[in-house]
Amino acid sequence: MGIRKNQSSLTAPEKAAFVAAVKTLKANGSYDTFVAQHRAAFMASPNDPAHRGPAFLPWHREYLRRFELALQQINPSVSIPYWDWTVDRTAGASLWASDFMGGDGTGASRRVTTGPFAFSTGEWALTVRDPGDTTTFLTRAFGAMGALPTQQGVSGALNVVPYDSAPWNSNSSTNTSFRNRLEVVIHNPGHMWVGGSMMAMSSPNDPVFWLHHCNIDRLWAEWQRENPTAIYLPPSDTPNVVAGHGRDDPMPPWDNEASPPTPRSVLDHRALGYTYDDEVPTPGIVSLTIGAPATSASIGQAGEIDGYSFAVTTPGSHVIETQGSTDVVTTLYGPNDMAAVITEDDDSGPGANSRIERNLSAGTYYVRVRHYSGSSVGNYSISVNGSATQPGIPTIQVNGPAVQDTIAAANERDRYTFTVTNPGTHTIETAGSTDCFLTLFGPGNPTTFIAQDDDSGPGTNSRIALNLAPGVYYVQVRHYSPTGTGPYSISVRDWSRIPRYSG
Repeated sequence: MGIRKNQSSLTAPEKAAFVAAVKTLKANGSYDTFVAQHRAAFMASPNDPAHRGPAFLPWHREYLRRFELALQQINPSVSIPYWDWTVDRTAGASLWASDFMGGDGTGASRRVTTGPFAFSTGEWALTVRDPGDTTTFLTRAFGAMGALPTQQGVSGALNVVPYDSAPWNSNSSTNTSFRNRLEVVIHNPGHMWVGGSMMAMSSPNDPVFWLHHCNIDRLWAEWQRENPTAIYLPPSDTPNVVAGHGRDDPMPPWDNEASPPTPRSVLDHRALGYTYDDEVPTPGIVSLTIGAPATSASIGQAGEIDGYSFAVTTPGSHVIETQGSTDVVTTLYGPNDMAAVITEDDDSGPGANSRIERNLSAGTYYVRVRHYSGSSVGNYSISVNGSATQPGIPTIQVNGPAVQDTIAAANERDRYTFTVTNPGTHTIETAGSTDCFLTLFGPGNPTTFIAQDDDSGPGTNSRIALNLAPGVYYVQVRHYSPTGTGPYSISVRDWSRIPRYSG
């Protein structure tokens, strides 16, 4: 399996091998075929199968993988490296050295005159160009069109769930569409900062295109690891969605192949044959016994996630908790489903330990433990015990008094339930001075996403107003900032049941 590395860690021979493979594809005409495919996708607008819609990420994942396989036909050791612009942010970064991508453009024409892709080498003439463009040399204009994405911006994008939202295009809210947030707020500025050839529909003419999009794909892979239950949206046959963007739609220009790729077919990048150098192999699942002494463990490297399982034979209240001085976050899944999240906790136990109390039915449950800080390590122990006092998920009475609560610890997620008996418009909202973020699930399933909101209420309060069918619904409240705390109240109103008076 190939490993895609940060370009800053490449050795001189690795850089040379990548450059040589790229130039070989250019010489044999294959490179220009890839450029033409990208240009054709843009020119199909408003039916672009690759941009401004849900398939932006899967289309480019497939596109990059095919380019990578073409490189490996030249040199099997080559993988596409990624450019982490949150770190390498200046024209002086090693990325732009004369032995790799070459530097900024110069003069009024912004022609690139350094590095292996300069026109003067005689090996990098632009033959596939946008309509009306006669420029045959690579151009760049660093920083002229704006700034590169920051780590804060990336963290904000990774915090958005679900994958996408209606109307499934460039008008999807960047607060409810991870795809559009990543495409517009993170991806687009990368093209704009490089400028020149990277601003065109034929932007793959600049080889840094592949490194930029490789980093976008890496961030999508990270989001997928952090949100294992978040599915690709929308499903096929969703009204008003451009062909190729539905979950099982064949993606052009490969839709005439015998087994064409679909968004669903590329969701698991590991199954496509590559990983990233910042991915930590997940340890094997360790079996825990209810009531047994705590199992000692350690998070031995940054980003490690430890996995456990335990079997509940007698339904009842159970406690899953950690012990020690390491600040860990524990997530519980099940029953009998490693992807069905039940709850997550950070600091409900003593000190920085996590503690989950839940009334569990019979079945097999799964636990994942990670350090609160993605860059830290440390020792801990974990145990599972039964017969704890279990308060259950608090219930909000529709049209009843607001429930008072507090986000008391960093990364805390408070959960509630309420029952809709009469279909109609219901409003779920928070009140107070704490900047809350609200997510609604259901009906009848605490993992089926419906909507989320940040600041639609007064001040920094969240408000969701929707027409709800009868059923049981679930609400999650967290602070907008992962480290934020503070008091708040939450209420649910059924407007069909509130009397209206007239003078």
